[in-house]
Amino acid sequence: RQRPLSGTRRLMAEAWSQSADLYRHRRRWFWPVVIIALLAAALGSLAAGAVDVPLRDVVSVLTSKIGIGNAPVQPESVVWGIRMPRLLLGFTVGATLGLVGAMLQGLLRNDLADPHLLGIGPGAAIGAALGTVAGGVRGAIAGGVLAGVLTSFALRRFARRASIDPTRVILSGVALGAVLSAWVGFVVFGADRATVPPIEFWLLGSLAGATWRILGTSFFFLLVTVGGLLTATRTLDLFALGESEARHLGVDTRLVTTMILIGVGAAAGATVGAVGVVSFVGLLVPFLVRPLVGYSHRHLLPAAMLVGGLFVVLGDLVARIALEPVEIPVGLVTAAVGGPVFLWLLSRRRDA
Repeated sequence: RQRPLSGTRRLMAEAWSQSADLYRHRRRWFWPVVIIALLAAALGSLAAGAVDVPLRDVVSVLTSKIGIGNAPVQPESVVWGIRMPRLLLGFTVGATLGLVGAMLQGLLRNDLADPHLLGIGPGAAIGAALGTVAGGVRGAIAGGVLAGVLTSFALRRFARRASIDPTRVILSGVALGAVLSAWVGFVVFGADRATVPPIEFWLLGSLAGATWRILGTSFFFLLVTVGGLLTATRTLDLFALGESEARHLGVDTRLVTTMILIGVGAAAGATVGAVGVVSFVGLLVPFLVRPLVGYSHRHLLPAAMLVGGLFVVLGDLVARIALEPVEIPVGLVTAAVGGPVFLWLLSRRRDA
């Protein structure tokens, strides 16, 4: 026969149930609102820019691709040839960064964990710049993946012990990122300027050079790495209890930590190879989404991907129209918006 709950355990169970009901209610409106916002941002991204395209022409181009009607030649070349791969690449990069940021924060149990803050982004930028010299676009993405994985290995090495110390990893990552950012400059300035993009591309990010080829190449790498990372959802929930508790529940914490860091390094490296470092997405998005959908990674990871994609799409739209005809790097927009918002959210949480 089931034993009755004690007073303390009964209060904890009631609080847990109320919390679950609250997040369930928030998720009901979260998904429709974000999807509608994403669709509106996508249409705005396809229509606005140096050459404005009326929304009716945007719709005509999109419907013509599924065999309905014909689209004018000039709007089709702008919308489908230039802006559509840019839109899809921006969403893919933002979704990936939102995912890896949420996974790092779950793994390290620290809201300040972020792939670029930990040095993975600058490390990947070095490999991507060297890969550009060796093999163009594919070389840049492959080099970014390889360098991102190696940087993740370095972070794991700094942890030293089987039980990872989150504070040690974050401090080591910050120092490593500062050193690697300087080396990005050495690599770029020492390479052929006609072959390697300028340093602001690698450290501030840009979607200006997005093409269908870059999208296809990066998507191949990201499909594999993101798919692998999403299989760790339940394990990350166990890590939230603490690493020793997860180990007692049968999780090989050393192996899981290493595999997640490798996956994060590969995914972040692929995004850097494609568009450079786009900062604050992996840091801000999980922090913003967590109070809305809950702490279960089954809900958190898809939400972080969707909001991360929306954040980068909106950032790229602002980057194109804010100082027309000059286009500013998308990473500059995400940092300018994400930094103050993150500080504001952090101050509210601390005061609470």
